[in-house]
Amino acid sequence: MFKKIKTNELAFDIDGVFADTFRSFIEIAKNEYGFQIDYDAITEYEFWKHMDIDEVMFREIIQRILDYPVEEGIRPISGATDVLIRLANLGPLLFVTARPERDAILKWVNFHLKISDTNSVRLESTGTHEEKLPILLKYGVKYFVEDRLETCYLLDQASVIPIVFEQPWNRKPHPFKTVKDWGEMADMIEWTVT
Repeated sequence: MFKKIKTNELAFDIDGVFADTFRSFIEIAKNEYGFQIDYDAITEYEFWKHMDIDEVMFREIIQRILDYPVEEGIRPISGATDVLIRLANLGPLLFVTARPERDAILKWVNFHLKISDTNSVRLESTGTHEEKLPILLKYGVKYFVEDRLETCYLLDQASVIPIVFEQPWNRKPHPFKTVKDWGEMADMIEWTVT
């Protein structure tokens, strides 16, 4: 039995956990470039290295997603917004992302959470997956919700407990707790503040 997680011990990745970024990539590739990708066929986080994808197209789409997540219409993953707003009412939310800059994705987070208290959301942008760990340790995070398995192994070695948010690219065997959706994530949280 997994013990309930205290809200102040929990942090979240954004892409693939809160933001449905991979689906947005697929939609842009299909609608604007005529390139078909089946979401469930993405069996690797760095899927572009394992598919015949035009590099120029890939870089253009990624840059748009990085620079203009609100304008590109990236949607939250189903159920995420309700759970995160509920958490924000209990204390500050912490997001740690490997995106290279924070302003565009912070705008996206604020757009979807619509939280008036600017102190309710902390967002750290590290530029690399490996740099997430020092940030999590700095904030005293004990549990991190992540979709990239390689990052989960790194966190596990440093005693940050990874919770894998299930996606097609992380369905390989691994030793970590997995949640299939935000309802399962909500069930793991201790909702009373002590």
